[in-house]
Amino acid sequence: MPSGYSESMQAGSFERVESSAGPARGGIVLVSEIYGVEGSLRQLAGRLAGEGYTVVMPDLWWRTGPPNLAGDGAIPAAVEAVSDSLALADVRAAMGALPAGVPRFVIGFCLGGLYARMAACTLPGLAGAVEFYGRVVYAGISANKPVQPLDLLTGLGCPLQCHFGAEDVVAPPRHVDLLEQRLAGRAHPGQIYRYPGCGHRFMNPSAPAFNAPAAALAWSRVLRFLDEHGD
Repeated sequence: MPSGYSESMQAGSFERVESSAGPARGGIVLVSEIYGVEGSLRQLAGRLAGEGYTVVMPDLWWRTGPPNLAGDGAIPAAVEAVSDSLALADVRAAMGALPAGVPRFVIGFCLGGLYARMAACTLPGLAGAVEFYGRVVYAGISANKPVQPLDLLTGLGCPLQCHFGAEDVVAPPRHVDLLEQRLAGRAHPGQIYRYPGCGHRFMNPSAPAFNAPAAALAWSRVLRFLDEHGD
């Protein structure tokens, strides 16, 4: 792990969905939004299992219990309370629960999207990572957020695919521009897709910003990415 992070040797808690299309062609760590492992994430896990992947979904709140997300400012406070180092340790533990001898990927959404990108920069052994609308720039660093996410890109160790809504206020276009600039010229390719008219959480059917055509297009790109880097 990079400077500023500490390792957790504790084993995390996770849900596992086995491939439903014969022997696993790959393994995927699927990392949730701040809302945790819930129905829409499990549906995506089922779709990936149908494509031949074994999926592990880590619970990032197994140490403390689910955060209280009610009230003004509750969600930003809950995000700030998540330790980047412990979350990445949970992703790493989930990777260890994937089948041996197959390509391993991380896919994440919102908070989980950030950790998918961070995993691509800090954890060895990944064939690729996919992020959906993770935060690109922190307002400031703290004990839980000791390193700006952009500064980790020097360690990018696998192909990375990123998806952002063009009207996202959590990961605004000017921040995505910075990410695109930092990815330019890296040894591992970085793809950034932007979706006009889409806001934050456009992939989640339970979110007000859900955009079915954009979600379908993004999903086709994810499956193609998995195919391209799973050999």
